[in-house]
Amino acid sequence: MTQNNLAKKDSSKSKVRIQVDKTLKQDAEKVLSNLGMTLTDAVTMLFKRIVATDYFPVSLQLTNREKANQRLLKATQDIPVKNLNNQKDVEDWLKETSEDDE
Repeated sequence: MTQNNLAKKDSSKSKVRIQVDKTLKQDAEKVLSNLGMTLTDAVTMLFKRIVATDYFPVSLQLTNREKANQRLLKATQDIPVKNLNNQKDVEDWLKETSEDDE
């Protein structure tokens, strides 16, 4: 490929710049690498699928586990939290809870 053709090919591409959590990016790169893909490959495939189907091809619904976690968090959000900073605090708390059971 000549230098002129290379320049034409590069000008047909557009950069997409996003910010994501660093750990999420690294984890995604590992998974994609195991699949023989790069982040660019994955995003390109996503965009092509969006154009081909005219919708976002990933389910945005919560999994049953995510739903259960949300219900648990909501149910426990008003429960007071007691800080146990040392062994005596733990022992006192255990005595309190055993007295409540009687």
